[in-house]
Amino acid sequence: MSRLIEIHAPNQEPKLAETELPLVVGSGPDADIRLPGDTGVLAQVGESDGHLYLQPVKTAAGLFHNDEPLRASVWLKSGDISRCGESLIHWRISGQRLQVMISRIDASATDPPVVSPPLSVGAGTAVEIPLPPPTPARRSPRRLRAVLAGLFGVLLAVALFVLAAVPFQVEVTPTPESLDISGFPPVVRFGVGYLGIPGSYRLHAEKQGYRPLDESIEIRRDRRYRFTLERLPGVVRVVSHPPGVTVRVDGTPIGTTPLPGIEIPPGEHLLRFEHPRYRLREEKLLVAGGGKRQDLRVDLQPAWARVRLRTEPAGAMVRVDGRPRGRTPLELELIEGQRKLEFAEEQFIPLEATLVVEAGRDLAPPVYRLQPAPASVSLNSVPNSVTVAVDGRFAGRTPLTLSLESGRKHELRLTAAGYRSRVVRMQFEAAEKRVLDIRLEPEYGVVFINADPPDAELFIDGRKQQRSVGRFRLTTRSHKLELRAAGCRSLTREVTPNSAYSRRLDLTLSRKGPSSGTAGASLSSRIKTALGQELVLVRPAPFQMGASRREAGRRANERQHQVTLKRPFYIAVREVTNQEFRRFMANHKSGMFRGRSLDGDDHPVVNLSWEDAARFLNWLSKKDGLPPYYREENGRLSAVQPRGIGYRLPSEAEWAYAARMAGRRQSARYPWSGRYPPTTPAGNFADASARSLLPVVLDHYRDNFPLTAPVGSFPANPAGLRDLGGNVAEWCHDYYAVQPTAPSKGDVDPLGPAAGAHHVVRGSSWRDAGITELRFSYRRYSRKPEDDIGFRFVRYAR
Repeated sequence: MSRLIEIHAPNQEPKLAETELPLVVGSGPDADIRLPGDTGVLAQVGESDGHLYLQPVKTAAGLFHNDEPLRASVWLKSGDISRCGESLIHWRISGQRLQVMISRIDASATDPPVVSPPLSVGAGTAVEIPLPPPTPARRSPRRLRAVLAGLFGVLLAVALFVLAAVPFQVEVTPTPESLDISGFPPVVRFGVGYLGIPGSYRLHAEKQGYRPLDESIEIRRDRRYRFTLERLPGVVRVVSHPPGVTVRVDGTPIGTTPLPGIEIPPGEHLLRFEHPRYRLREEKLLVAGGGKRQDLRVDLQPAWARVRLRTEPAGAMVRVDGRPRGRTPLELELIEGQRKLEFAEEQFIPLEATLVVEAGRDLAPPVYRLQPAPASVSLNSVPNSVTVAVDGRFAGRTPLTLSLESGRKHELRLTAAGYRSRVVRMQFEAAEKRVLDIRLEPEYGVVFINADPPDAELFIDGRKQQRSVGRFRLTTRSHKLELRAAGCRSLTREVTPNSAYSRRLDLTLSRKGPSSGTAGASLSSRIKTALGQELVLVRPAPFQMGASRREAGRRANERQHQVTLKRPFYIAVREVTNQEFRRFMANHKSGMFRGRSLDGDDHPVVNLSWEDAARFLNWLSKKDGLPPYYREENGRLSAVQPRGIGYRLPSEAEWAYAARMAGRRQSARYPWSGRYPPTTPAGNFADASARSLLPVVLDHYRDNFPLTAPVGSFPANPAGLRDLGGNVAEWCHDYYAVQPTAPSKGDVDPLGPAAGAHHVVRGSSWRDAGITELRFSYRRYSRKPEDDIGFRFVRYAR
């Protein structure tokens, strides 16, 4: 690129080309940079290796450069000032442009420097650089005319500049150390402002500690140009302990320590120091800026503690917050906070624990003890679906897979209706897998059947027998007996033989005959539900309910009073069984008592609420096409009004009548004939067989059922009803009141109070042995499921 030379002085060429170097400095028409007066040739401006230099003429005297006598060649730098007498020369160099500002004019010539310029030479540094001898001054008319023409051009240019130039001002904050406005024609300093021809110029300003300013300006009349220098950022060196700390400045990540030098704008900043194993630290830093360097050292506090982990047995794999860390015994450095520990070892149950770690506080928790893994036992049986109890707790039905604690003995008890119970005692190794196939032996009881007429056909569980009279050996489960004969109504009974004693059944068929045509005669004496449950018809009458004050065992809530029942009703012959209830609620379990099951299919259902029983009866009503008796609103069950003929729980008065009066001439006190205690099997009470299970038993009475018995295991009462005394107590429809009030005149078929907290429970159970509980007038109540409360049901006959 060619160098541009601009001379700012009256009567001189404003611009010179690089080809005209060297330039003569002095007075006279041949001087390129003319000074006033008669100074002669003072110096010469030349170029070497792209750098400008100023070389004095040896005969010159009185020439000063940067206030020092100029005796040898010097490299020219922007801002240098040369002086001769009253004349000043200001040298400004910007890139390839040389600006020469002259106050007086003179001329001379010098030789160029003889050595290459240094990489950096300060202004005013003297160097000896010989120049070629000055060219002798050549004067000619042609040269003189050129000089005069040039002088005229300069005067004309100055005049035009003065006429066209406009004043403007430039303000730079803070005040720069150097300010240069470049462009053509050049601008002229005028007082506190400048004069310049309107057009585009380039402004350049510099100040130590600030970024150089380089802006384009468009000169207009009376314009004020304001600029602000941007202060250079500070340079901050950050070191830390430990190294590798992530540094954020005002939330922005800038790297990890050590940081040799990061530029941060001047001002106050928030520095954040993060390390995964150390506590977070924040610190405010005031950055001076201006390129100044600052050092910052940060020491972080550890956020971990040493933890020693031990297990029994040793060698367990340890995971901390899901990450494997090794095997015990193990010493770790764990970050503060709540840590989740997991220990695993073959043939042992995995162990989980939570450990709270405090930074700087070493821990040695107690030994973590792993439990041996359980054994897996696959249990199969013949027959299938056998009830299994493990260590006295119900476990399910075969086929069954059990998870059993290893290292100790277990008792497995298998029971099934009609089979002898089987007890297996075994011990298993840790994580052992075992398959057990167990066969139960059938258990039999004897039933003597007497059929009338003798030639009737007898069916047992749907299979026709060769005879209908005699001794039958049957398994000790519930069996369905059906007697058929021509011209007679069929008769159905259920029987559960007992291995401890024989049973006797008298089955008498009634002849078919024409209907009497009366409303009462039109009612069947027996009906069946969709599940095959049998109900008998009860035609009630007024009776005395409760007990007299002289009755042994009487309680205060048994006040004797008159009750009127007029509406005939059907009542279930027996209690609802587990099997029947599971048709409605498949997952119901009646549970266990001290290792013995209450869940046999033909045993009465227990451990159910009053509401469960009522919902079952609504379900059964729908199956039989009857309108449900109970209405449910917001989880609360109440009787539909008017009373319908759907299945329901018996009222307390109906239950008492069926137990004490149905089929009798006189009211019964106990489920047996005679006095307390019973002497022959009359029901399932707390007998001698339950001595190891219950605190109070009938010492000289044995019914051979420690807990519940299959329904219908004992003789029926005169109305054909079974287990109204013993086996399980039964839910009644009524809310409980301490003193049931006698009905008002005209009030019949009472259903008890309209509201209450508990429901009445009537009848004794397998838990009862005292004279109070075994009486038919005994009253109790409950509001929750119990293991000796079941239910039977009734419905109005019409």
